[in-house]
Amino acid sequence: MIDKNIDTLFTQWLEKNRDEMTEKWIELVRIPSVTSEKSEKAPFGVECAKALNYAASLFSDEGIESKVYDEGGYALAHYGDGEKTIGLFSHSDVVPVGDGWLFTEPFNPVIKDGSLIGRGAEDNKSGIIASLCIMKFLKDNEIKLGSRLEAFVGSDEECGMKDMSAYLEQHNIPDVSFVPDADFPCSTGEKGICHLWAKSKAPLKQIKKITAGEAFNIVLDKIEAEIEYSEALYSELKAELDGNEKITVTADGDIIKLLAKGISKHASIPEGSENAALTLFKSLCECENICVGDRDILRNAVQALSCYYGKGLDILHEDVNFGKTTCTNGMVKIEDKKLMLSFDIRYGDTQDASVLEKNSAEALDKLGFEVVYKDNSPGFSIDKDSKIPGVLENIFAEITGEYHKSVLMSGGTYARKLKNAFSLGTSVILTDRRDRILQMPEGHGGPHQRDERIDIEGFFTAVRILLHYIIETDKIICK
Repeated sequence: MIDKNIDTLFTQWLEKNRDEMTEKWIELVRIPSVTSEKSEKAPFGVECAKALNYAASLFSDEGIESKVYDEGGYALAHYGDGEKTIGLFSHSDVVPVGDGWLFTEPFNPVIKDGSLIGRGAEDNKSGIIASLCIMKFLKDNEIKLGSRLEAFVGSDEECGMKDMSAYLEQHNIPDVSFVPDADFPCSTGEKGICHLWAKSKAPLKQIKKITAGEAFNIVLDKIEAEIEYSEALYSELKAELDGNEKITVTADGDIIKLLAKGISKHASIPEGSENAALTLFKSLCECENICVGDRDILRNAVQALSCYYGKGLDILHEDVNFGKTTCTNGMVKIEDKKLMLSFDIRYGDTQDASVLEKNSAEALDKLGFEVVYKDNSPGFSIDKDSKIPGVLENIFAEITGEYHKSVLMSGGTYARKLKNAFSLGTSVILTDRRDRILQMPEGHGGPHQRDERIDIEGFFTAVRILLHYIIETDKIICK
């Protein structure tokens, strides 16, 4: 049973503070905190540092102890002084924005039909505001925990988690941690994540330039290519692509320019996505007026990219707990005249990581590519004897009226770097919800998509759930 007195206090507190918290959230989303070049006191770029410092100031302005660790790219805020520690982990950096937003510009957040729209509104600036709400509520109502509550805000979650590595070098891991960056009721494990760059062994001749993608973990939905002009090729492409809504072709002097579009999805859930590079390469590798060498490279690239479950890399696998291995592409470029492809591979704990690496390298080698970069982060599963997941499931059911089991997830959060860490959501729609929920067209609205959105009422319900997660977990670890 949740603490009814605290629940009532939170409802009253929220009526008084909701607008203020929403305004702070909006201001945080305004900061374009995409990773960029390192500079002094900004290891992941000036805007990431700006967002981090603003996030830390939100806590300190409320009289909550906070500190920014500039060189590590993270901040910490604390409430209470118990011997045990409960951690709250969120991040202020965001993925690249892409173009084609329909409802607003990425860093000009707006509220429409009860949803906040903007890059990072959900992933994961909502997690920061959730932590702020929890700490401010406890402080305002002088509610003491048996444990110490620690809020971590990072600025490199999307591009390697080097902020977390810096934190772990200087601080002890909390006894239990919550990472509001996933789904409810909670996640008790995450897939391993392997990132690869593969480069073609042979150089391209006619294809001169490719611009496509900025991150491993977004299925590529736009690619621009430049090919050496010939009248025969241009005529062939115009005839082939006439009426094709996904690929456009234009001539500009001695260059043919092509633009292909697909449908983006987070790399962890690629179902329903369309890789723009795959769409383009399928068309180009059949062109008679492109030289044989370039066609062969593109044809092999198509084979490598053709299945988002990894068939092209010989890594098909279905884990009994985590489900299918996924393999997506988020970036394409030309380097030293050679085609380069990125891969984001997510795999369960019954798939041997070393075999996965070996098979993918051998498959790419047969296709005329060599692996030139590899980063493999193993997944994890919470101890099956842990009492905490059951407690969280029951709290979620009591508040929402729906019982769901904890899940294993394909996404990667800070939880994979911690111990006794449970990732969870930042929005939940109650069963008796009557207000309209904003719907968006395909390819828009989700994390890592255009017009990223989060339902505001659902967010504050999620904060309420998180508050009770903390209250009950505090009782467990402080017995």
